[in-house]
Amino acid sequence: MRNDEEKLLAALDAADVAEPEVRRGFAPEQLVPCPICLRRNAPTRMTCLYCGAALPAAVVAAAGSALDPRRPALLPVDEWESGFNVVLLPSLPPPSTGADGEAPGCLSAEGLAEAAALLKIGAGQLRELSEANELLPLARVSSAAEGELLERRLTSLGLRVAVVADDELAIDAQPPRRVRQLEFEAAVLVGWQHVEQAAESVEWSEITLLVPGRIQRKRIEMDERSKRGSERELVSAREFCADENVLDIYFARSRRNWRIMAERFDYSCLGARKSLLTVENFQQLTAAVRQRATVAVYHDAYPRVRHLLKFAWPPGEQASAGDLRRSGRPGRARSEAVLSVSNERQFTRYGRLFRHYLTKGTNAT
Repeated sequence: MRNDEEKLLAALDAADVAEPEVRRGFAPEQLVPCPICLRRNAPTRMTCLYCGAALPAAVVAAAGSALDPRRPALLPVDEWESGFNVVLLPSLPPPSTGADGEAPGCLSAEGLAEAAALLKIGAGQLRELSEANELLPLARVSSAAEGELLERRLTSLGLRVAVVADDELAIDAQPPRRVRQLEFEAAVLVGWQHVEQAAESVEWSEITLLVPGRIQRKRIEMDERSKRGSERELVSAREFCADENVLDIYFARSRRNWRIMAERFDYSCLGARKSLLTVENFQQLTAAVRQRATVAVYHDAYPRVRHLLKFAWPPGEQASAGDLRRSGRPGRARSEAVLSVSNERQFTRYGRLFRHYLTKGTNAT
């Protein structure tokens, strides 16, 4: 029996290595041997299909043409992993339409199709990303090598791109600091996280960037009932949504920013201008900070480009189990499953990315 299994595995291995690659147009001498397990792989792969080891670029280049034939896998990267962001830079200056109806420096139809295939998105979606003329992420990958490959290939096709590591954004290392109260002084802005905590102060000249946006949260609760075996039956579902204005304040000497949430803020600092409506108070507060932070850049593009961020930074989802509930029938119980969806982490990434390029002086503004 064991000999039969070994023969079957050997036959599958031979089919996986030779036949599919030949059908795709790769000659046997073009296949790249893995330096660890020595099995042959397609020259388009960056890692071994069998053991996951990295395929050396020199071997791949020698096996193929002068153009690096490898293609990034673009597998999803978990939020807790440290990844690398391939970022589309805005055109400088903004593209203008020429006599032929096309903007100078734009991708050709063939280049657009090839770039979209590399990024695994639609050509129309990539065109919308390019025409937005904003600092936007195209992909988030798990390794620096994959990011560098994408950067080279997309640059050769005419796109202005760069790679930014998650470590540069420091989202987990230095999360936003929630501020619930402010006080305006002549030279400094004073903020409190909690009434019991000591206040922090920052000079107005240290405020370099203001990023407004909206945080949207959705919570879906599903009641499920066990059936025979492992099957479960959906009994009922409830959906709760929340939408809240937010303002992030960034400083010159710290990557950690202040975050003001509209619904959880004390607007006493507005004095006589304080209104009964939260929306009006938030607008007044934003205007007051902008008026005093004279050197700060006010970047309000997030609501306009948010739908373009989902390709690299989809909204965060978290599934959890709720409480057990008694059913109407004896011996039966219902379990609750909860799905939480929020764009808060996406908004943080967007603000940190813009601040990174603003600090590096890449003319991202």
